Amino acid sequence: MVAAIAGAGAVGALRVQSARGTASGQPEVERSITIGKTADELRRYWLDPGTLPQVMAGFASVHATDDGRMHWKLEGPLGRACEWDTETVDRADEGIGWRALSDGAIANEGWIRFHPAPAGRGTVVTLRFHFNPTGGALGDWILELLGAAPLRVIADGALRRFKNLVETGEIPTTVRQPAARADTH
Repeated sequence: MVAAIAGAGAVGALRVQSARGTASGQPEVERSITIGKTADELRRYWLDPGTLPQVMAGFASVHATDDGRMHWKLEGPLGRACEWDTETVDRADEGIGWRALSDGAIANEGWIRFHPAPAGRGTVVTLRFHFNPTGGALGDWILELLGAAPLRVIADGALRRFKNLVETGEIPTTVRQPAARADTH
């Protein structure tokens, strides 16, 4: 991915953390990015029910259900999909955590933390998550799909989209605009 944040930290640089599996081989990843906003602003953005669906776009569709819960849907091959619900736990001093509820296809948990960046350059945002797919062929497929390398890409993409959203108000896309004219050359 990209180089480590230098001593003072460059706004927007990703800090490379090792993505690893747990002792049981389940995928786990931790990634960080520096964002030019205060921790309080970032906390409010992350807790907004409209933020996570935008940040996780491209990986899974996410929507708020009720009382800090989110419903996730991950499209798989041959039209198969995995769905699960998570609950959010906000602990101001420890960050914002989540965990999958017991009836989901993918057991997972994680947290996001906000710490002041060196030299007053914003906030270092650290995202960490761990997946433990259920057994059977579907679980094996999910574990293969969500190995450490794809998880790093997912985490990096989510952090970049979050950074773009809070710093600019939108997430850039390369999708052609509907008003774009056809190439006539």
